[in-house]
Amino acid sequence: MNFYKKLGEIRPNQLITTYGPGSIMDAVNDSLTVLDIEYWDTNNIGKEIRDARLASYMNVRRFFMPKTGGKEDIPVVSFPYYHVCSKGTCKFLFDMRDYFDMDQYKKNQGEVKCPKCGFPAYPSRFITVCEDGHMDDFPWRWWVHHGETSCKEDMYLKSMGNTSSLAELRVECNCGARRVMSGAMQKEKFAGLCCSGNHPHRPGAKAKICKKSVIPSQRGASNVYFTVTRNAISIPPWTNPINDIMGAQRATIETLVEAMGEEAGLSFAYQKYFGDKYSYEDFKAAYDRLSQNIKEFTELKEMEYAAITHHEDVEYQHDVKYFKAEEVALSESLKEYISRIIKIHRLREVRVLTGFTRLEAPEPEVDEQSHIVKLKCSSGEKWLPAVEINGEGVFIELNKEKINQWMQIETVKSRSDKYEECYAAYCQKKGWENFKPRNAEYVLLHTLSHMLIKEMSMQSGYSSSALHERIYSSENMCGILIYTGAADKEGSLGGLVELGGMNKFLPLLKGALENGLTCTTDPECFMKNPTSERLNGAACHSCTMISETACENGNRLLDRALVVPVPEHEEMGYFRELVRDLCGIQV
Repeated sequence: MNFYKKLGEIRPNQLITTYGPGSIMDAVNDSLTVLDIEYWDTNNIGKEIRDARLASYMNVRRFFMPKTGGKEDIPVVSFPYYHVCSKGTCKFLFDMRDYFDMDQYKKNQGEVKCPKCGFPAYPSRFITVCEDGHMDDFPWRWWVHHGETSCKEDMYLKSMGNTSSLAELRVECNCGARRVMSGAMQKEKFAGLCCSGNHPHRPGAKAKICKKSVIPSQRGASNVYFTVTRNAISIPPWTNPINDIMGAQRATIETLVEAMGEEAGLSFAYQKYFGDKYSYEDFKAAYDRLSQNIKEFTELKEMEYAAITHHEDVEYQHDVKYFKAEEVALSESLKEYISRIIKIHRLREVRVLTGFTRLEAPEPEVDEQSHIVKLKCSSGEKWLPAVEINGEGVFIELNKEKINQWMQIETVKSRSDKYEECYAAYCQKKGWENFKPRNAEYVLLHTLSHMLIKEMSMQSGYSSSALHERIYSSENMCGILIYTGAADKEGSLGGLVELGGMNKFLPLLKGALENGLTCTTDPECFMKNPTSERLNGAACHSCTMISETACENGNRLLDRALVVPVPEHEEMGYFRELVRDLCGIQV
């Protein structure tokens, strides 16, 4: 039952990060679920966003920024189907599909009224989900009858008191059965009841048999829906103008190559589409770039890292639109610890929605996760919804030689092994196979990023939730990018990038390190050690954790003991000597 009345408004970025297909959102008169992209009108979908690297990794041809604000932008369906009459003397509990067709629903602009008394009805706050991403109505008849039943009598949801407590809610059936809702959120109460396999965001699709256990929930619970997104920073030479033409003509060029052979097909395509503007060498280089098969998310980061650290190689003016960087002359006191600081005056992030999970958030850089419900295109289409974020940032690269020496310290090596062991156990427990190891270097970079974000939010004018991080850690990478931006805007105001200058970065780093030395929850905080359940060491919301929208890892893999000296771990802090020299504090 999808309809196109304007029931509420949603920004494109919200559709990618919060209210994507499969989510539940409250509208003016009802509760709605956004339909899968196979139900969207691809002829009226919005602006195309080009990012060849991300498209290659996602194995799609195109990205579109969802068009919102019109009458027929995003198709939705009413969910949960069960509604409750708002009249105190009625409280009829009914499945709206038994009483309303689409014409009636559209006529009422999505307002559901009780079929018995005509009073407005509100959607039930109870639903069920499963770990494989299915979602369905709460099994009201099963609940009130304590199991399977053939009863078809009317049901009512009565309040027995003045609060919304479950103990004061009671389901009543005209057959005489009744049961309070106390315990309705306990998983064990539904033992033996299997998931229906239903996906409300795919109406009309046949439900697959699912043998997972039913898990009760409230529709507004934060764990009902987690978006699965992938993002990339637009970098040269991928942002050169020839790539836009190549991307637009990609399908045609591939057809020509298949029909005529590579040499003849490319020669024909060059003469037809590129010959009046570009050399054949530039054309062939662009074709080879678009032909790359990027299989792992790490490859995207490696390309970005190379582009940022070699930013002086930018040749095309077009690149400046998306990427403009300036290296900062380092203070002598920092060179032992930091290799370079680069102010990125302009950057563009493309953020793509690929699917969602329920109950547990996905791991950002694990490529294959079994519980992800992927978005499904209509036949013949290969696209995904996306937004582009224009903004600014500061890139900080740590001294890799110093890092390697630091990693050889016995206590650091032991802590690093512990993180690798705990993270591997954490991923294996969730059934994830293709995960990248996380060692002390990664945790150091991640924690430093959080400490700087906290300090930057007090000096840049941006809240910590408006800042984002990108951690670059591998054998050949050792840096962090802290950036901000906004969708549908040309860029940001420059307050963040100015903090990359030495006159402001030194006080910023000094403040971050000083604040990391102690925590208001010490000694409890600094005594914590990483486990497979809690992938953090000395870290909590008082000292290092930030808004989860700003964090790359859901506030996991944090440990200030690896950044600064803390009690019982004094020798592990990477910046131990700098704390003494810069802050004047001897630990």
